[in-house]
Amino acid sequence: MLGSAVGVIALTGVNPLVLATSQWLAAVTPQVDPVVTMLGVVVFLTSGLVLGGIALKVQARRAATMSTRFARAETRAASSARAEA
Repeated sequence: MLGSAVGVIALTGVNPLVLATSQWLAAVTPQVDPVVTMLGVVVFLTSGLVLGGIALKVQARRAATMSTRFARAETRAASSARAEA
């Protein structure tokens, strides 16, 4: 996701793509300047991808710590069973 955010930012440097996008945005929203609309779209896409990447990383970290906690609990249960026997 973070790589996609960098890609969106990098694509703003490709002149033919920017020109085509600006013309399309001018046709979609004629009352607003296409540059302003394009800036808003780039900011929206980039922030969405960055926040999505951060959320994914947080979920992965939580999942990793939960599996570690479960593994430790199983180890304790097995050692307790051996002590009782």
